Amino acid sequence: MLIFLGVENFAKIEHAKICINSYTLFVGPNNSGKTYLMQLIQGVNERLTELVDEEILKILKHGENQNSNARSYIISQDNILQFVEYLNTKLDEKKEEIVREIFGRNVPIKKLYIEILLDMGEVYEVIQLNKKDKMGKKDSIDSLINKKRLLKYLDAIPNNILMKYSLKQVDGEVISLFASSAENKRQLLALHSILRRHSLFLPASRTGLMLLYRDFFANRVDEIMLYQVKSEEEIVPKSNQSNLTQPAYQFLRFLQTYSENQSRMKKYKTEIDFFEEKLIEGHIDTNNHTGFSYDSNTDHVSVPMYMASSMVNEIAPFVLALTSKDVYDGFIIDEIEASLHPKKQLELVRFLNRLNNKGIKLILSTHSDTFASKVNNLYILSNYVKEHKKDDMIQKLGLEKEDLVSPEQLFVYEFINLPNGKSVVKEIAGDSQTGFQFDLFTESTMHLYQEALEIGELLQDD
Repeated sequence: MLIFLGVENFAKIEHAKICINSYTLFVGPNNSGKTYLMQLIQGVNERLTELVDEEILKILKHGENQNSNARSYIISQDNILQFVEYLNTKLDEKKEEIVREIFGRNVPIKKLYIEILLDMGEVYEVIQLNKKDKMGKKDSIDSLINKKRLLKYLDAIPNNILMKYSLKQVDGEVISLFASSAENKRQLLALHSILRRHSLFLPASRTGLMLLYRDFFANRVDEIMLYQVKSEEEIVPKSNQSNLTQPAYQFLRFLQTYSENQSRMKKYKTEIDFFEEKLIEGHIDTNNHTGFSYDSNTDHVSVPMYMASSMVNEIAPFVLALTSKDVYDGFIIDEIEASLHPKKQLELVRFLNRLNNKGIKLILSTHSDTFASKVNNLYILSNYVKEHKKDDMIQKLGLEKEDLVSPEQLFVYEFINLPNGKSVVKEIAGDSQTGFQFDLFTESTMHLYQEALEIGELLQDD
């Protein structure tokens, strides 16, 4: 399933349609709307499940399940258009409210919509189960759901299970299991898990935010206390004094409340080891009292983050988000390459590809032709390996299989500023042999090349 978010006349963007649950890269000039769109995506991610209410069950109701007397609800090619149309009706009603909540002010938006594409044969089914009903393939369930928890549910109240079917999985794959005393709530919770996107927006200028987040919250507490003391004098605090958008505030809050999740540390150990060896050449330590610190592999001296390099501060939040107690399934990262040397940018692309291969959804923006070119190279290589089944090419280039991407899962979009002050967003189609054509970077490169020729001619004539 691929989910796309579309806008028309949003802020300065005339139109855009972006894949929001795969691997997406934004390129484009400054002041073209990339940051605005990324924050909108973050906000919509949090609100998609709010669009699914009891009325939608009427569209998805499938009658009696073949294996039991329980009713089931199905999302398939037969009703996906009705399902999306209903969601978009609700989204259209709430678009101004959603935008105002995200940005803390009114931002123009004419149209906000989603599109959902199912793979051929892809079907989602919510099955209502009673204690007497059989769950289906027990091994499949045990592999995805804690066994004790599952048995507890089965012995308790009626529950619902969400199954995903495809052409390759006739028996289905267990996605989630829900139990509740309210019948409709069980079904809605199961449907919510199809659309739920728990992402984290990581804004640009992460170095400053890493250094100042504690002071920010200390000042916020001071403001609240001051208001409480002077409330009898009817002194009203200014609204939204920080002028932060909701996604930016959430990032600061994430830093403030960060705590390690040991199971995530184990799950992503290989990726974390790569990050520490190839990127920061050290380790990020966390302490609830003293905050974050950096331990270099060179001298093994631990220093507070404000003494670490801007490169470390810029990318440290990536691994913190990966290991947080708040489990995120996707990252939306603005200006991904900030403060990184070109060689580090090459390693960063490999790290991000590895995260995506482990199931982390990514939406990234970049101004770097180095970063974009590395993405391009690995895209071409991935196509070649997939088509010709020649893994030896990977080792010859000093890479590993984990560095590749799924070509069909990578989406690239270019933001283009128009003469009227607006911008448009177009998808760049990838070619299996030449990759993506980045017009913006090509123009800059050609300009520099032409300039170098002219300077050379001037020096020769002098």
